[in-house]
Amino acid sequence: MMPARRKLFVGAVIILLGLVFAAYNGARSSMVYYLTTTEFAGRPELRAARVRIAGRVQEGSVLKSGGESRFVITDGTTGYNVRFRGPLPDLFAEGKDVLVEGRLDGDGILLASQVISTHPVEYKEKHPGR
Repeated sequence: MMPARRKLFVGAVIILLGLVFAAYNGARSSMVYYLTTTEFAGRPELRAARVRIAGRVQEGSVLKSGGESRFVITDGTTGYNVRFRGPLPDLFAEGKDVLVEGRLDGDGILLASQVISTHPVEYKEKHPGR
């Protein structure tokens, strides 16, 4: 028979290993690749993966119908057609930078689960010289 202290130690180790395993699986499943459209095109092993792709909404490409939006994102070299169901962010517009998270379907269309508007890194004063 095991002494009580040893049983307690073994039980604590088992619980700790379970928590570490759960944390690792949670972190692994939430990892999303962040690529430009050209980088994504060069990574065929990610075709079936959930990815986050950065690009600019191509001018004249936005079509909205019945709660679904279709548009093209590009980095100036490579473009992807995107299909998204749901409300687009307030700052979403043609010619603006976005992050699109989703998966590529069999036809090469990026089925977005999330669209995030980004903004320029530089700060511009509203009223310079004040």
